[in-house]
This record gives sequence, structure tokens and C-alpha cells, in this order.
Amino acid sequence: MTAISLSPGAAKFHLETFGCTANAGDTMRMRAILKSEGHEIVEEREADVVIVNTCTVTKRTELNVIKRLKELKEEGKEVVVAGCMAAAQPDLVRSILDADVTMVTPQDIYGYNDEQELDFDGVIAVIPIAMGCVGKCSYCIVKRARGELRSYKPEKICEAVRSAVERGAKEVRITAQDCSAYGWDSYGIKLPELLELITSVEGDFRIRVGMMNPFTLIHILDELLEAFDSMKIFKFFHLPVQSGSDKVLGDMRRNYKAADFVEIVNSIRKRFKYSTICTDFITGFPTETEADFFSSLNLLETVKPEKVNITRFSSRPGTEASKLKDLLEREKKRRSRIFSAVYHRIASAKNNELKGKKLSVLVTERGKKGGVIGRDTSYRTIVIKRGLPPGATYKVRVKEAKSTYLVGEVQNFKFQNSRKWFVIATFK
Repeated sequence: MTAISLSPGAAKFHLETFGCTANAGDTMRMRAILKSEGHEIVEEREADVVIVNTCTVTKRTELNVIKRLKELKEEGKEVVVAGCMAAAQPDLVRSILDADVTMVTPQDIYGYNDEQELDFDGVIAVIPIAMGCVGKCSYCIVKRARGELRSYKPEKICEAVRSAVERGAKEVRITAQDCSAYGWDSYGIKLPELLELITSVEGDFRIRVGMMNPFTLIHILDELLEAFDSMKIFKFFHLPVQSGSDKVLGDMRRNYKAADFVEIVNSIRKRFKYSTICTDFITGFPTETEADFFSSLNLLETVKPEKVNITRFSSRPGTEASKLKDLLEREKKRRSRIFSAVYHRIASAKNNELKGKKLSVLVTERGKKGGVIGRDTSYRTIVIKRGLPPGATYKVRVKEAKSTYLVGEVQNFKFQNSRKWFVIATFK
């Protein structure tokens, strides 16, 4: 995008984002570029141009993006299509809009350099540390969009973190298609060393490390756990296992076995008793038998992750798995429903154990229905039904426990003025 002029003069742009944290980081990068070129970021109703940063990781997401593009076309808006769909399915984009639609790929956004300018609202900044991955998963279209691994220079990443913190960021999300693959291609340092450099940046902020694949993580596990032993890093580990069946994992080209995942989780929990294990499962992969499905259920019951993302398999064009005979959609839905019910039972039980506990919570976002959303040291979602300022940290007592979040109430909190402490309020 640094090499693309989206408008001959100053224009008003609106940006919409679909998909993962990496896409959110790309949007922050585009915002910075547009502003540096003299453009204005506005609401859709005021915009001359709408940029849709797309995702196409699943069929459902693809359909949601297509629906939105058609709506904008009917509204007569000038549309620029960015992101993974622009890179992996340009013909599809042209069929929806027109042949000369402007498209911006992830590579265009970064211009094949390591500059990490970003523009963000609030206290959350998203900073990519790499583009692409080293995997060859048989079902994944993202590889076509983002390509082989290209790690960004550590000094540029640290500069971006420093800049974000100076502008008010309290939560810094570092992201990539596979964070634990960082440095496999160059620079001589891996993710643990990068985290040590980032945590040495001055300021009051917390780091959330993005997705790490088991087959790259297991090679740096001990060093990574040592690096995570920092007050500045949320004890949050996103480790997508995808299946509990070694046969299916082989068919997926995931390059690890279920036992490797269990070993990683056990090591994490031994080091950090209070932590969050987040994982992903795909139900209904074409070669998944009923026995394979129950192997996944058994792994879920064994590990009891705090957070699980469940996705029904959907064939992606051009992938190896797209050549396989798909399961019936009703069978995939049945397995997904069973899996979801078991997960929510596990998550509810684990969260209920936290009722009455006092947690240190960083407020990061305003709630859509009022109140605010915060994160504790393990990145659990805490809903607080008070209008508190984002960026502040409070002692919170857990009042209610849901399967996907906790509800907290603020205890006595204080601020310092002229070397004295004053109690502001007590929320009961």
C-alpha cells in the first residue's frame, strides 16, 4: 500500500475489518498510511471511499464478506478491497464488484519493508511481528494470501511498541500467523529473545502474545516459558490443536501429535498455575471418522482449556483438502454442537471456581451495552458494569461466572496525589 495512491487528493476513508488480530493490525497500519498521506478517517456515512479489510479463512466468513461488499455496491460506495480475499481470491472480488476494483494485499500494506507505523483508538495496539508462516496445512487458504514466513526486524518491532506505549497503549497485542515461528527465517533470534527485548521497553503496558502453533512452539518451549515470566506479559497461550486424532492431524499436515500438545499444556500449567490455555478445534474434517471425533472430545476433556474456538470444516479453494470428499453438513453441525456443549460445561465449571476471587484487572475497552471490559493477568475477560476509564487497573471481585466471561465488581481503589492516597469509591 505504501506504493499505491488510493486517491489523487485528500479524501475521506472508512475502514472495516473482518477476521483475525493480524487483520486488525493491518487496518491500524493502513490508518497510519492514509493519515500520513493527508486523508481523513471517518464514519461510513461521511466516507468517499470504504476500505474493506477482508478475511476468507472459512466459507462462512467468505459469505459474510461477500454480503458486505454487495451492500456497499448497492449503496453506490467506492470500495477498496484489502486483505486475504484480495490476495487469495482476486477473481471472486472482481465478480462481486467490477474488473477494475482496487485491491490491496497484505504484502502491499507493508510494502515489503519493516516499518511498523500504526494508528489506533483507545488503549489497544496490534503490532505484527511477521508475515506468512512455515506450515503447509492441507486445509488453509491463508498461506496463499500471506505466503512464506518473513519475520520483521526486532528493532523495528520494539520501536513500534515504544511508540504505541508513548501514545497511550496499555495492551499491546503482538501477532502473526504463527508467533512461535518468529525468527526461523532470519535475524538469529527467536520469539523468547524478542519478548525479552519488548518487555525491556519502558512503560506501563501488558503484552498479549498471539497464536503459536504446537510444532514450532515445542522447539522453544523452555525458553519461551522463561520469557513469559514477566509482569508485562499476560499468561495467555493460544495454541490451536485442531484435532485430537493423530491420523487427522497427519491428514491436516499439522506436523505434531496430540501428545505433543498435551506436553506443552502440562509444561505451561506447571510453570504458570494461573494461566489461560486457548485452543482451536476443527470438527468434520473430511477424513475425520466418529472415532477420530471422540479422540478430539477426549483431548478436550483431558486438557480442559479455558477457551476454545470451534470451527466446522469448510473447503477452501485451491487447498489440498478441497480435493477430499466432504462430510455431510448436518454431520458437521452435529459434531460441532456436541463439542460446543462439552466445552461450555468445562468452561463454566472452571470459571465458577473463580467466584469470590479478587483479581487485578486492566480495563481495555468500553462495553457495547455500557460498562467496560477488562483483562486479568491471564487475559480472562472481565465485564465490569461501571463506566471506568480504559487504561486503568483495578482490584475486582468476581461476582458472576459465565462460560465465556466473568462479571466483576470494583473494590476500594485509590489514586495518589501529593504523596497521599485517597479512596475514590467503593462499588458494592
